[in-house]
Amino acid sequence: MLKQSLIAMLLTSAAASAQPFDWPYEDNYGDDLDYLHTIANYETHPLWVEKWQNNLFNKNMIRVNYASVAQTELFSDVRLVINEELLEGLWFRYATTYLATPYRTAQDNYHSIGLEKSLYKTLSIFIYGNPKFEKEEIDIQYGLSFTNADRSHYIRVAYVDVAPFWDDKNDQDGSNLKRPWQIVWQANAQTGRFRFFSEGRYDDGTAREFSSKAEPESLENRFQASKTDDMIFSLYYYRSADSFVELSYSHYSFNETREFDKAILNYEYKNRIDIYKLAYITPLGEKYRLRFGTHAVNQQASSLGHLAHDYRHREIIPFIFWEWFVGPGIFETGYMGSVQEWDYEGQSDIDDPHFDGYIDKIELAYTFDFNGRAFLKIGISQMASLSGFGGGNVQFFLDF
Repeated sequence: MLKQSLIAMLLTSAAASAQPFDWPYEDNYGDDLDYLHTIANYETHPLWVEKWQNNLFNKNMIRVNYASVAQTELFSDVRLVINEELLEGLWFRYATTYLATPYRTAQDNYHSIGLEKSLYKTLSIFIYGNPKFEKEEIDIQYGLSFTNADRSHYIRVAYVDVAPFWDDKNDQDGSNLKRPWQIVWQANAQTGRFRFFSEGRYDDGTAREFSSKAEPESLENRFQASKTDDMIFSLYYYRSADSFVELSYSHYSFNETREFDKAILNYEYKNRIDIYKLAYITPLGEKYRLRFGTHAVNQQASSLGHLAHDYRHREIIPFIFWEWFVGPGIFETGYMGSVQEWDYEGQSDIDDPHFDGYIDKIELAYTFDFNGRAFLKIGISQMASLSGFGGGNVQFFLDF
């Protein structure tokens, strides 16, 4: 028994010392403020989101959201869309998204450019690409679009040919084991008092093998498979034009498998995050507005093989914000809290373990309103139950 334990310790030590790649997957397991910061405190205002969704394919818009979430991390959500009708029924479109959050495994950095042509009444076809310096990473998507006359209601579905030039142009001596593809969609439709919105990406995944020219038992990568799904479904019930209830569900999952010449480093990592939201926003007379609700988070992550572990995180985040129309904009104060529980089993120590109990924050912010087309929000927050500054936030929205 002692001999087996010693062998296991030596193997684990060898794997850690010989690790040829970054292992960021467990970096944020001990952070107790990631969700409280990003999905509650720094959430984009629901009226901005509504405007974005309703004009996603008929206006030029930009929205920016930067916030401090740690001493070394900046939450970033930057999105830009350009929609221009070149000729009747012929649209040019450019869109880009940069989303970096502490709890997602990988940053989302994507752009697309292309044309859409009307075929018959509300039916159109479109083709987009995402030009990149590394040509092997270029994707091409082909899709169908159904819209109403002003393009505020839409159903769009596209097939994405993922990295079709990868076999010929990659410099890693690699080849695809299957043809990778994705399905992406956007939908926005309203009937009566109800509006439904959804967008997302289903990824069939990539699987690639690499020819190693190194000596046996080297640290070179021999096989890599990855798959990332990302989607949201939202249902709104309108009591009036600026008063509504929101029920949303978002899903994110990241899966990666890698195999090396040195088999002890092989691993399969998974991270799934499901977030539920129930919220309400309503004006209170002519000078005030109230919004409140709650988020529920369920995260499950695990690794098999190298640095095997299992992590589960559950969290409830209630929030309330009060807004006062004063001066050239809106003064806002908010309160949000978090109740969470988590379990971890694995080989690594969590350096910054979760706080045991209730965590809460308060926020003060002011939003400048530039004629209803542009908005600039500047906010600061303070931890209530924990010591320390709660972070700063800058948001900007413009349609042009």
